[in-house]
Amino acid sequence: MVSYKFRMIIQYDGTDYHGWQYQKEQPTIQGTIEEKMRMVLQRNVRLIGAGRTDAGVHADHQVAHFTLPETADPHRLRRALNAVLPWDIRIRHLERVPHGFHARFSSDWKEYVYRIHTGDYVPPSLWRYVWHVPARLDYSDMESAARDLVGTHNYAPFGKGIPAGESAVRTVLWARWENRTPLFQFHIASRGFLRGMVRYLVGVLVEIGLGRRPPDTFRRVLETQDPEAIQMKAPARGLCLKYVSYPPERLFQIVQ
Repeated sequence: MVSYKFRMIIQYDGTDYHGWQYQKEQPTIQGTIEEKMRMVLQRNVRLIGAGRTDAGVHADHQVAHFTLPETADPHRLRRALNAVLPWDIRIRHLERVPHGFHARFSSDWKEYVYRIHTGDYVPPSLWRYVWHVPARLDYSDMESAARDLVGTHNYAPFGKGIPAGESAVRTVLWARWENRTPLFQFHIASRGFLRGMVRYLVGVLVEIGLGRRPPDTFRRVLETQDPEAIQMKAPARGLCLKYVSYPPERLFQIVQ
């Protein structure tokens, strides 16, 4: 039976949702899009996402794929979906892709950005998207600490609820700060993340910036693997899935 595979790039404000993954009695990004696709296409469609963002986490560039038993005009389908989706979910791009493409398993790496606002108050337009830390943060110490994250390490102390037998080894490609006081932005890219990993890392980085932990904290925790060493978790609202990268051959093969 002939089928056709499509890739969509999705942007969303995760404030009012219980994460990406479908849940029977809770509003989720996946569930909301699938509901609207069922309305537009008059059939059930299952989305496979590149990653599972947690409740309250946002995305500029989430990727998902789906298959249909017949072809469809991607541009018309994108416009039709955006016409019925709530304002906080947008389909940025929709295209046909080769049958071998997989939103999760075909990706090279993902980048997250975490935003912190250190001013006396947060402008209302930013409130849903930043962690408000009204204090002076030592940018030099936080930047130095972030460099210790780059490379291949066992990140088990920074990921809670790891299933038995699952490896916690991850390779971080870059981890760096962007300082535009009062807005601090932490960028981190990896081929894979543990659940909650970025938020635990940011929690430690803020503690370092406030002078509550030494700049070599990550080095020591990664060496000792102490599961009790990490307690502070940054709030979800400051975290955003910034980009998901794929090798060109996964996207640009001739689509039959």
